[in-house]
Amino acid sequence: MQTMPTDIDRATLVARIDATIRELELLRRQLAVPIKTTHNLTEQLFGALGKGSWDEYDLHLDWARCSAP
Repeated sequence: MQTMPTDIDRATLVARIDATIRELELLRRQLAVPIKTTHNLTEQLFGALGKGSWDEYDLHLDWARCSAP
């Protein structure tokens, strides 16, 4: 036999529904933001750390470091 929710239970349910709606709205906004994609693997890897700039990068020094015995 199913019982009817009390006023307290209803308030809790409404609060949970409201919280779920807010979370879903946030997820929808995140999906609506275009994802920045790049086809250049170097740009993707360089941006993975989230700091630095291309001016700080020395291609020749980096390759010299990797090729040194």
